Amino acid sequence: MGLGLFSSNSITRKNILECLSGFFDVGYKSLAQGLIDTFEGKIEINEKQKSELMVVSILAVSEATSKMWGKLGEEKEIVGRKAREIILKKYFSNIGEFERFEELFNKRSREYHEVLQPENTELVLQFGQIFCTHFQDKDNIADLEIDSHNLAIMTFVGMTFTNQMIEVKKFFDEVMAKCVFDW
Repeated sequence: MGLGLFSSNSITRKNILECLSGFFDVGYKSLAQGLIDTFEGKIEINEKQKSELMVVSILAVSEATSKMWGKLGEEKEIVGRKAREIILKKYFSNIGEFERFEELFNKRSREYHEVLQPENTELVLQFGQIFCTHFQDKDNIADLEIDSHNLAIMTFVGMTFTNQMIEVKKFFDEVMAKCVFDW
């Protein structure tokens, strides 16, 4: 009996990447729409800000995938640069744009990883604060005004990130329980 997403109990890397691409798309679009709703439609998200939103969504997918597959040799096939290139191909018209995004992603990942610790009880707000700082093009967190508006954005982005990670992990838990991998 299949999972519905797959035609059999056998799963390939391509199946996994297709699902991760879907998770990314949903996360990215919900972040963008959520911010537009927060600003009551009075915001246009520029290309730099779109990249910041993409970083959050691809990081959520990558982190959950890495935690699930990190111990396996196949992990590099479904996490990392090549996987990001496949997942993001429809968002970049040329390799130069992807290269610039990859550079941004690596830089932001290092920064976000400082707060992505299991014992961090303030992860949602700290993650959102890092996001807000870059989204609003501030030089550092100290330059970010913490008002009710920014607090709402921080909370929304931090919660969206953690929820996206949880959903990807649930997906992998289900896949691992029901399928055989055809690597």
